[in-house]
Amino acid sequence: TKNANGLAVSTWWLKLVSFTCTDIYNIKKGFPISAFSESLIITLEAAAVLGLVTYYQKRINETAVLLTCAYLVLTSWALSSPSYEWISAAQIFATVLSTSALLPQIKQNFDRGESGDYSPVTSSLASVGCAVRLFTTMELAGGDTLLLLNYGVALVLNLSVLSQVIYYGT
Repeated sequence: TKNANGLAVSTWWLKLVSFTCTDIYNIKKGFPISAFSESLIITLEAAAVLGLVTYYQKRINETAVLLTCAYLVLTSWALSSPSYEWISAAQIFATVLSTSALLPQIKQNFDRGESGDYSPVTSSLASVGCAVRLFTTMELAGGDTLLLLNYGVALVLNLSVLSQVIYYGT
C-alpha cells in the first residue's frame, strides 16, 4: 500500500540528524570507512524514508522545506569547519537524538495499541544493525566511548520497538 500510517515524521527527522552527526564524527575522527559505512547507508535510508513519509502523509510544506535547507546547510558547515570539540558535542547530541528519535514511535504504538505499518523486518534489522555496530566500533574504532554509548542506547530502543511490533502484531 502507498501510505505511511503509523510512522511518526518526527522520528525520521531525529534519526536523520542523529545518523548524520555520527557520520560527521566518524569522518572528522579519521576512522576507516569500514568502521562506519553502514552508518552512511542508514543515513541515506533515513532520508529516503523521511521523504516518503512526508510525501504520503501530505506534509510537504514550507516547514519541511525550511527544515531540509537547514539540515543541508548545517551538515555542510559541520563537514567543513568545526573543531574537534564541536564534533564531540555533536556526537553526544546524536546520542540524545537517537534516544529521542524512537520515543515518539514507541509512545504512538503504545497509545494506539498497535504498531501501524512499522515492519517487523525493519525493527529486527535495526536491532541487529546496532549490535553489529557495537562490535565494529570495538574492532575498527578502538572502542570509542561516544560511539559505544550511542549504539548501545539505540540497541535498547530498537529492541523496544521490535517488542511492540511482536506484541501488537502487524
